[in-house]
Amino acid sequence: MVFKSITITDFLSYYGDNYIEFSDMTTIFIGQNNTGKSKLFDAINYALYGRIFPTDKGENGEWIYNSREIAEFALNNHKREESLINGDDAVDVRVQLDIEKDLSLIRIDRTISYKRLDDAFVFASSLLSVSEIDKSTGREIYSGIQEDASDRLEQYFSKSIKNYFLFQGEAASKIMGLQKGGNFSKAVKDIARLSVFEDAKEIADGYTKHVNNVLARKMNKNKDVLAQQKKYQEEIDDLEFSLKIHDNKKTEAEKNISDYSEKLREYEDKLSEMKEFEEWFSKKKELDDKVKRNERELKDTNSEKMEIAEDIVFYKIRDKIKSFKVFYNNLENKGEVPPSIPAAEIRKALEFCRCTICNTDLSDGTKAREYAESRLPKCDTDKLGNFLREINHSFGDELENIVAMPKKIEAIIERKHKLEDKKRILLKEKEELDALLAQIQLNDSESVEKKNRIDDIRQSIRRYTDLLDKAKHSFAHHGGAIDAINTKLQRLRGQQSLLIGSAPELDEHDRIWSNIAPKISSAMDKLYEIAYDRAYNEVQRKSDEYYQEMTKDNAGLAGNIRIDTQNSEIYTVDEQGNRIRNVNQGNRISIQLAVIAGILTIAQQQFGQQYPFVTDAPVSALGGDNKISTIKTMISAFDQSIIIIKDDTVTKNKTNDEIRNLINESKSVGIAYELSMSESQTKNNQHTVVKRIKG
Repeated sequence: MVFKSITITDFLSYYGDNYIEFSDMTTIFIGQNNTGKSKLFDAINYALYGRIFPTDKGENGEWIYNSREIAEFALNNHKREESLINGDDAVDVRVQLDIEKDLSLIRIDRTISYKRLDDAFVFASSLLSVSEIDKSTGREIYSGIQEDASDRLEQYFSKSIKNYFLFQGEAASKIMGLQKGGNFSKAVKDIARLSVFEDAKEIADGYTKHVNNVLARKMNKNKDVLAQQKKYQEEIDDLEFSLKIHDNKKTEAEKNISDYSEKLREYEDKLSEMKEFEEWFSKKKELDDKVKRNERELKDTNSEKMEIAEDIVFYKIRDKIKSFKVFYNNLENKGEVPPSIPAAEIRKALEFCRCTICNTDLSDGTKAREYAESRLPKCDTDKLGNFLREINHSFGDELENIVAMPKKIEAIIERKHKLEDKKRILLKEKEELDALLAQIQLNDSESVEKKNRIDDIRQSIRRYTDLLDKAKHSFAHHGGAIDAINTKLQRLRGQQSLLIGSAPELDEHDRIWSNIAPKISSAMDKLYEIAYDRAYNEVQRKSDEYYQEMTKDNAGLAGNIRIDTQNSEIYTVDEQGNRIRNVNQGNRISIQLAVIAGILTIAQQQFGQQYPFVTDAPVSALGGDNKISTIKTMISAFDQSIIIIKDDTVTKNKTNDEIRNLINESKSVGIAYELSMSESQTKNNQHTVVKRIKG
């Protein structure tokens, strides 16, 4: 899929008809602030999704989709005044985007119509039309308007990744949160085809219920079984209802973790460059690393404890296991099972007239030889002998592990108690760190206004730290409840299947049904988890590749990308796996761009569809070599990229500007434009001027 051109007519800062052609490779737009860069990005977004992003509201802004709201400021000011002077009764705003997809040309056309009311133009109507033409024959394949056209657009562009291939710096933090139901999770869900597994899970669960209902009808005369079946089903229904409640609360907590973490980073960034707070940030990093390590060790300990707890049932039957060995050895001595000594070993002993194990004489005529020869026909000449011997050895090996289980459990519990004590110590250290933040004094030379602002920031940090802790506690609480409920559900469904399967009214076919149905449901759950983990791992791997490429010329931006789904965060870690703290805006933009590129690359592999990467001012916060290497990475990562960036030129001599040099020297940059504002006596008469500087 390649964007070919866009025509912007009287939309926002663009006056008149503005035809802009895109290169099949890379197109770069440069311009100073307030020259129409973001308005161009809005035009592309409006064509595809009928939305614009009010950049004057910064990161707290939201996409606007409502046509009436968009119409309030979509009409170009110069066109508005000109039409009022000319006495026009109506005026239109229009954006037309042409896209090449395989052998078709897609034309998307959106129009907002205004009517005159007194001395103003007000919203009258809006229209979306989409057409598709076969390039080889010129025949129209499709033509539609309004809702039909909107449905057609959804077939071309997956909504889940719209904020990734249309990437805007101001809205970056909105799309990087990993909370369930967020943009990132939706994108990964589509990439991993998780909806397929969700459907499969739903079908499998429905199949289990259907089987139970069918079999229950067959057992309608068995009142005892029916009563127990009803009891199981009521318990299952109650647990499933509780599961939904905990899942919703966990999702809410997950979103809060993402939001509070972002706010906390925002306020900490404001303090990070002040020398007075260096000690606090250093201690905070050290404490955060200790907490993460403690949480990881506790999690490993609980997992180990759970694994042993599942096997502890064998400890209770260790005597039975031991009795099997005694029973087997007795049968072997009686000659009723194949002996432990293989037939080949006995033949070898007979050949040399000497036992290879105990050195007993096996000469002709001896009783020992007679006994050995009698054992030969009963040796493991078939698979049964191998199988029985393997079971015997396995039980013997397992018995040693089983006997040691109580001591293992004691060691794990002791280790867990120590980690819990360490956790309490870390919480005390955290309280001391909070107190330290409040005690830090600024230099006397600092203004009262600055001191008050710093105090406000410190209060905000304490507030969001407290909120984040509560959100994490809520997330862990509901996550634990979900695990416990799922365990109970699995047990109840197993008991339900056993109850149905043991009913005398059922035939063998019915029993197979009742046994297989819950196993299918369990298998679908496992497949979902595997697909989910694999998708995130693939995105992380590809994102890290891009990040290394972006930062290779900047030693200050070290580390590896980590997508932490458990804590709903994306960050970088050092060689020891510790999180890198106090990242500035430049680091954050590099991380975001790398993850965006990772999402899109994996999505393109899965969907078999190459999306153009359209980005608005992504590198404004980057400096030096990192800015150029980032742009080069974007150029190489995507078949087509449209990059809208700030013009760094501060003097009339533009020969030393790195961005312009890249535009002129790179063969991958096919077309480039310079955006500026027209000269005018009044601001309302100013509009964007598009000048082609390459291609």
